[in-house]
Amino acid sequence: MSGNPTNGTRRRTPESSLREIFLLAASEFPKERERAEVVAEALDFLQRGFAAHYEASVSDEGILVGDNDYAWAVETIARLDEPQFVEVAARMIRDGSGYIASGGAVSIAFWTPHLGELLSVLSEEGEAKSEERIRSACRETSA
Repeated sequence: MSGNPTNGTRRRTPESSLREIFLLAASEFPKERERAEVVAEALDFLQRGFAAHYEASVSDEGILVGDNDYAWAVETIARLDEPQFVEVAARMIRDGSGYIASGGAVSIAFWTPHLGELLSVLSEEGEAKSEERIRSACRETSA
């Protein structure tokens, strides 16, 4: 959570790009590039949905934009026709929304298990190893 210097409010979503982090972590699996790009595109929509919903002065229009981005996230990931991806994306929305509604702010650490689960579907290497790849990508993108 970092403060926004222009209006004194704090961010309630990560500043780091989920798309960029996921693509970097998935780069070890070149045969899965196409699927990884679809997942990354869905993550971008999801992150934009959260940003629209949970900005400091959200309007009715912001809520509609956020809902539209969530729908695009699920529709995008559904193109892969793999229910595991849709299940994780839906959990990301539910878990993140619930956490923010209870007063929290979702960080990249909050999303790491979800991102690891998505990567694990691609890599078939297990969630623990995939989560470590996500953490490593986070370190690289923030360096």
